[in-house]
Amino acid sequence: MPIISILLSCAFSASMVPAILHFAHMQGLYDSLNERKIHNGNIPRLGGVGIASAFLLTAIIIVLLQQSLLADFSDQFIIWPIIVSGTAIFLLGLIDDLVDLKARLKLLVQTLAAIFLIAFGFRFRVIMVPWGRGFIDLGFFSYPLTFLWIIGITNAMNLIDGLDGLAGGICFIASSTFGIFFWVQDSLLSVELCFALSGAAAGFLIFNLPPAKIFMGDSGSLFLGFCLAFLPLLGQRGEKVELGLISASTILALPIFDTFAAIYRRKRAKVSFFTADKKHLHHILLQKVKSTRKVLLITYGMNLLLAMVALSTLCLNRAQSFSLKISALAIVAGFFIWINGKNIKSKHLG
Repeated sequence: MPIISILLSCAFSASMVPAILHFAHMQGLYDSLNERKIHNGNIPRLGGVGIASAFLLTAIIIVLLQQSLLADFSDQFIIWPIIVSGTAIFLLGLIDDLVDLKARLKLLVQTLAAIFLIAFGFRFRVIMVPWGRGFIDLGFFSYPLTFLWIIGITNAMNLIDGLDGLAGGICFIASSTFGIFFWVQDSLLSVELCFALSGAAAGFLIFNLPPAKIFMGDSGSLFLGFCLAFLPLLGQRGEKVELGLISASTILALPIFDTFAAIYRRKRAKVSFFTADKKHLHHILLQKVKSTRKVLLITYGMNLLLAMVALSTLCLNRAQSFSLKISALAIVAGFFIWINGKNIKSKHLG
């Protein structure tokens, strides 16, 4: 069924995008140009409709078709908070694509969606460590930490969506990696949800790889970010293998540290966090290699390496895996400090 999940979602996504493209061209619904954008021409930005619809439809279908196969009958009910909150985030992004909502309103809706999920038990309860009892119980801090995680990852994917195929590719790699974790855990519904997101991203990438025919827009990037935030939270009930905050952070290290770098730049420049610029990772790499495809190869390669480091939990002992992931996070953090510091220094010299 996991393979069916990814194939079904991919088919839904790939079949919807041509219709969305036709509608967008008929209505003149094109992506706006600003100082952050690097494309030219009229390109529709409603690809998120196909991504979100494919994931949500697949999620509903796999639950309805296999209720009797679920190990725990109550497991099927975890899907409904996901569908409700995911739909809210998708509609938020879609409306923003059409009428450009204020940042405060978007943050309010994201806050309500995050609280809604947390209220249904989606949260990090422990942090796995290689000493003592093997974990740190987060207690009350579980709630604010999970809230910041959901809001942070949702917006991190929105920020990194600035290059053909980038956000979709990162999502495909990350959700597939989460799915492998759950497959080892034999958590059927969780792996199917992960692969449903992978399939939705893959079907969209057919039309989004350079040169892109369509962009996902905020309806896609916010939705993907929200989904990538809650997927690792599905594993907080299991004890067979760690899928916690450190592993999830390793898999999503690129958008996480790209967001931290953006916060630093904008705070240093004394401008709003929502002020657009062309100093994200993909912008800097594009200045160096002068090719969108080469930037994708670099970022995909980095993301795959980080995914393999996170998957080390499956084959190394706890101490080795923990050390490897912390080292990887430190290297990525150092890389972002280096490229942003170099960029600032070059600006001063210029």
